[in-house]
Amino acid sequence: MKEKSKHFSNIINTPLAFLIPLIALLMIAYHISIVWHPVFGELMNQNTHLGFCLVLLFITWAHSSEKIWMKILYIAAVFLSLALVTYMAVHYERLDLFAGFPNPMDIAVGVALIVIVMVCTWKSFGSIFPSLVLVAIAYALWGHHIKGVLGHPAFKFGFIVSNLSVGFQGIYGMLLSVSANILFLLVIFGSIFEATGVTRFFTEFGALLGKYLKGGAGHTAVFSSSFVGMVNGAAVANVAITGSYTIPVMKKAGFKGETAGAIEAMASTGGQLTPPIMGIAVFVMAAFLGVSYTDLMFKAIIPAVAFYTIAVLGVIIIAFREKIPMSKRELNKRILIMGAPVFIVPMTVLTALLMLHYSAGYAAFWGIIALLTVSLLLKDNRPKLAVLKQNLVSGAQMAATFGAAVGCIGMLIKSLTFTGAATKLSLVIAMVAGGKLLPVLILTMLLSILLSSSTPTVIAYIVVAFVAAPILTDMGLNLVVAHFFVFYYAILAAVTPPVAGAAMVGSQIAGASYLKTSWESFKLVGPFYLLPFFLIRNPVLFMEAQPLVPAVMALLALVVAMGTMMFFCQGYCLARLSRPELAGFFAAALLATWYGLFGAVVGFISSIVLTTAILLFHWRKSRAAT
Repeated sequence: MKEKSKHFSNIINTPLAFLIPLIALLMIAYHISIVWHPVFGELMNQNTHLGFCLVLLFITWAHSSEKIWMKILYIAAVFLSLALVTYMAVHYERLDLFAGFPNPMDIAVGVALIVIVMVCTWKSFGSIFPSLVLVAIAYALWGHHIKGVLGHPAFKFGFIVSNLSVGFQGIYGMLLSVSANILFLLVIFGSIFEATGVTRFFTEFGALLGKYLKGGAGHTAVFSSSFVGMVNGAAVANVAITGSYTIPVMKKAGFKGETAGAIEAMASTGGQLTPPIMGIAVFVMAAFLGVSYTDLMFKAIIPAVAFYTIAVLGVIIIAFREKIPMSKRELNKRILIMGAPVFIVPMTVLTALLMLHYSAGYAAFWGIIALLTVSLLLKDNRPKLAVLKQNLVSGAQMAATFGAAVGCIGMLIKSLTFTGAATKLSLVIAMVAGGKLLPVLILTMLLSILLSSSTPTVIAYIVVAFVAAPILTDMGLNLVVAHFFVFYYAILAAVTPPVAGAAMVGSQIAGASYLKTSWESFKLVGPFYLLPFFLIRNPVLFMEAQPLVPAVMALLALVVAMGTMMFFCQGYCLARLSRPELAGFFAAALLATWYGLFGAVVGFISSIVLTTAILLFHWRKSRAAT
């Protein structure tokens, strides 16, 4: 019986193995073609994109499944997906015109579409988003039974289904359009980068810096992982890609397993906030806010510099504390020289076109052309055809998971909108916080981290942009500031316990305790938790005009806040810190942040005086001990 089952499985897998790359490459060809000649209108473009996503995912899962009945189920889902998107295409004019008033067949199609998108999201990213959608749908169905301000008028079942799917809303709309027109080709751009072996250049570049900074192997991880993470947009996946090399190297250099895993997790997370790509999420932010990508890229420069400063400082402090020697590894200069153009040329093309206000899809297309051209010209980085094909297929599969996820999130957002739940959430948080700014910021920070656990940056940002950012704008905060505030905490969720997905993968590679690794990664990024609070009242951090004296004071306060918080988190400065010194540095960090948020000059002066006093005392103590 088992032999028959295995034989039948092999028979099914043969055509599936052929179909997966075929559909992936057709999907790529379609998305390239619409950059130049849009084949359909906007709604049909979204529908075609969704059809590709669903079919590619289900065929992939059918091929990888070991159970025959699961294979058959996934193959049935392929045909169901094709039937659903075909129905939407044939009837799109009527469905769009009479949105909210579906007939029984429309309702059946709509329910099936909702279920199939939720299944794809659950398979790709776990149960968090589908569970939230189910709660939102339950609220839409039965929320009219709730008395008072939290209730809403009764909605017909067909009206709800139309708003979530078959009325070209919910699953369809701006989010799915962003996935089709922006995210897809950028993900393919990142997948081709990996095929060129450019990771070797990043590793050598990090090693070059490590020869001049204490804790050299740690800096290799910081810079190589950050560069790769900038492009691929997924901190957890990035740890798996680069950590397999950097973590063993760090352990060999003397770093503890949990520390090596934490440094890799922190570095992979940092790439998501680094211009010009910023884990792809910056393009979604530009679409949401209706502003230029260039404006957002420049706004992110100072926060990115701040992150790398504390990352380098953290590695240096750990290296001194653990007595890890300087790196003595010989550099491969050929990799540095030959690999640099593979990174610099396509990134320059991509960034230049975006700064000239071309569409993200157009810029990504020419970035791909530049990347392939340069890599083919350079023998050391010339990708093998089989590797390139596999990376293109993997990129299409990752983009397909994004497409399904944004459809699921679209249902969540639409549910929050037409039931009025989004406004009520803002009211509830404002009431709990007593209308005070600081408690609202803290609660929004916690909500952003909770909603973003273990998801790629772009998906995490989409969720918090719709759910958490409006809470801050309702408090009167600038729209861009509100979005950056929740964006940074959505990124930090990858290294924030108790989930800390990036640290989880790092701990597995390092063979270390997950709890210890996640705690170490949290301590490494701890100082950056303070930076978003500085954004509220200090436009200089966005490279915007601000009077000279307040601007200088804000920057100095940020340096004090982040530096003292790093000393506190690591328990080390020039030597191990005593409890009073730890308490003093923690107090100085809070006082500096108090100035950054509220402009209280007494907080600024107190933090400077306290930091200076502790540093002098600590320097004398450590000198005497030496």
